[in-house]
Amino acid sequence: MRQVSYNLKMGKTSVDAKRYIREWSEFFRDGKAVTFTLIDKFVDRYKKKKYLKQSLKRLIKRGLVLAKDKKLIPSKIGLKFFRKSTFKKSLPKTWDGRWYLISFDIPNEFNVKRDHLRRVLKFYNFYPLQKSLWAAPEQLASDLWEFIVENNLHKYCKVMAVNFLEGDGELRKYYKLSA
Repeated sequence: MRQVSYNLKMGKTSVDAKRYIREWSEFFRDGKAVTFTLIDKFVDRYKKKKYLKQSLKRLIKRGLVLAKDKKLIPSKIGLKFFRKSTFKKSLPKTWDGRWYLISFDIPNEFNVKRDHLRRVLKFYNFYPLQKSLWAAPEQLASDLWEFIVENNLHKYCKVMAVNFLEGDGELRKYYKLSA
């Protein structure tokens, strides 16, 4: 299965890039075929049309969007990417006091997969305690675990829920949780 990077640089700055990815993700997330006329109308709503068009070209080049019969259709991988890109992480309304940790020890031969996992954990709002130990106030999302299994990383990962974490002040501050 082909890997898709969650860190596509498609704009003048990383802030622009993320915004354009979110815009296209909202546009394509339902998986419907879209005509070029509809795309032109979508692009016309923006001031920086050039960057939005650039990001679309890159999505096509990476195989996330396919051009067929004068229409653009998200590929299978693209659909998964767009749905994850529009994922809005909300902080827990009531925190149960537990920290959910994931640790991993991935061999050097899988450096690319390790780096990809770190980007995905960051995307899911996990906080790095160390390079291979990440924490969050909520359990792993099922699609995050699916990603780990699909990439055959589950044998290198351990997931934990802990009631006490020494020195968790930095985490509480990051997630805006009361002491």
